[in-house]
Amino acid sequence: MAQHLSFSFNSVAQEVICASDAISSLPSVLDNLGATRAMVTCGPSVLEKSDVIQRVQAALGDRFVGLFSGVSPHSPVHTLDEAMLLAADVKPDILVSVGGGSTHDTTKGIATLLGEGGRIHDHQVIFEPPDKITLPKLSKERVPIVTVPTTMGGAELSRGAGFADKDLGRKVVVADPSTIPRSIVIDGQALATTPMSILLSTAMGQMRIAVETIYSTRHNPISDAMALHSLKMLVEYLPQCPNLDEDCLLNTKTAASLASLAGVGGLGLNTATAHHVGGLFDVPHGDANAIMLPHTMRFNAEASADRQALIAKAMGVDTARMSDLEAAMAAADAVEDLRVSLGLPGRLRDVGVPEEGLELIAAATLHDRALATNPTPVSDAGPIMSILRSSW
Repeated sequence: MAQHLSFSFNSVAQEVICASDAISSLPSVLDNLGATRAMVTCGPSVLEKSDVIQRVQAALGDRFVGLFSGVSPHSPVHTLDEAMLLAADVKPDILVSVGGGSTHDTTKGIATLLGEGGRIHDHQVIFEPPDKITLPKLSKERVPIVTVPTTMGGAELSRGAGFADKDLGRKVVVADPSTIPRSIVIDGQALATTPMSILLSTAMGQMRIAVETIYSTRHNPISDAMALHSLKMLVEYLPQCPNLDEDCLLNTKTAASLASLAGVGGLGLNTATAHHVGGLFDVPHGDANAIMLPHTMRFNAEASADRQALIAKAMGVDTARMSDLEAAMAAADAVEDLRVSLGLPGRLRDVGVPEEGLELIAAATLHDRALATNPTPVSDAGPIMSILRSSW
């Protein structure tokens, strides 16, 4: 008897504003949320090397009450502790996160701790291989978050956040639905201030989300539609980004956002491993994902050949005379070819990961919940080490 379609799709309810000067809409965004005390978070580069923070502060006017500009890559737990000191002092009723994934994760952590108290470790997700996930009980009272993304990453569109803890040797992962940003303000002028290498690598990181969404064990027709269209748009617009055409940047960011909006609720081995490549060795998340993605796709090819054939077609590969497995391998080759054409790093050794660090990454990855929905079950470090060695 054929199995009937059965799935659960958990959508993210958010306002998305996309325009060349979307920052100018911040006053109406705060009005809609009834907010009067805005604390802004960012990293030092955004503050010092662009005018984005100045534009945000000008738009907020007298509702601006404080700036935390000490965000570090991979949102280390000590940085979160420092941000909480300012939050306790200025008592914001809204948080405005300006930057990339580390800033958005740090801001989510601030909101979680303002609502729950304690340390971020008290609220982490516990994962036991191959697929047991334990979520802590959390309240729903949160200071709302508004984001102004300056990269192609999609952390602002998810309910999850990761915080690097080098004492533990891994990232602390929190999934707090009440910290999902209420408004996403996609500003073309802000995107254009970001170094091109960051825009390209973070877009490849979002391609990883689209790919893993399609072959996740939780895939469904709704997530398929958004993830496949995301891939089509990324293939079209991403190679044009170095021309710094603002419309191209906005289309690429929209494509990148679609991958996160797919909301499948579970990804795979690439996501799980990249968390700890970055957290342990300070590798940009986009670079880690871009380097390993062809390797994890090939690892998962047999278990998800029919799904990866869809990926190949979305990327423009002619699969008419290919088997599903051949198409899956062609999809991985297409991703690798795109990464090469963009001039992004191709090996983990090229981004500072030492060979002796691979075992540390593999051990940390076994604690990562993204493994739970990988199409090929992973219950020990062996497959993870295989991927790491081929990527190194």
